[in-house]
Amino acid sequence: YVETRPIYLHLDRTRFDEPDGAKYAGAPPLRQKQDQAALWAGVVDGAVSTVATDHAPWTLEQKLDPSLGPAELRQGMAELETSMPMLWALGVAQKRISLNRFVEVTSTNPAKLFGMYPQKGCIAPGSDADLLILDPHETRTIDGSQMHSAAGYSPYDGWEITGWPRFTISRGEVVAEGATVDASPGRGLLVPREPFERP
Repeated sequence: YVETRPIYLHLDRTRFDEPDGAKYAGAPPLRQKQDQAALWAGVVDGAVSTVATDHAPWTLEQKLDPSLGPAELRQGMAELETSMPMLWALGVAQKRISLNRFVEVTSTNPAKLFGMYPQKGCIAPGSDADLLILDPHETRTIDGSQMHSAAGYSPYDGWEITGWPRFTISRGEVVAEGATVDASPGRGLLVPREPFERP
């Protein structure tokens, strides 16, 4: 089983050369472009099972705190709202991966790994009807200050990306339209899990 995070597909270690390069600190750190290419190859050929984010919403002030030494830098970045659009735009839209592979690495395989498949991770009778409907033609410029995360920035600020969520559906109910979340508090349910299953 291999997982990568979106940042490792889209960013490389040259980001550390920027004046605010500490905001890209993560564990493991960003690598060379050839490592990025190897990860994309793994997503394509199935060696990488999932593309997911741990979503570490540190603010810029926290990430760039001058009192922190290199070993103390706050690790990770806020990627939850950009993970699907980035993988769509730089994966599916650029014909690096198929739509089916996109679904596998973002939904089906994670559901299997967490023991929630087929209740989650597929569209089938008896499944939960959790769906993301993406508009493949909608283009936006990423602006982390406009996102729901407490971070207030995105590692992709200023990137123009095509392919954004139009509707998010949970158990058959629309819970978000575009960037507007309309889910009632407490609507989440415990999903009993089976033991770990390798995809």
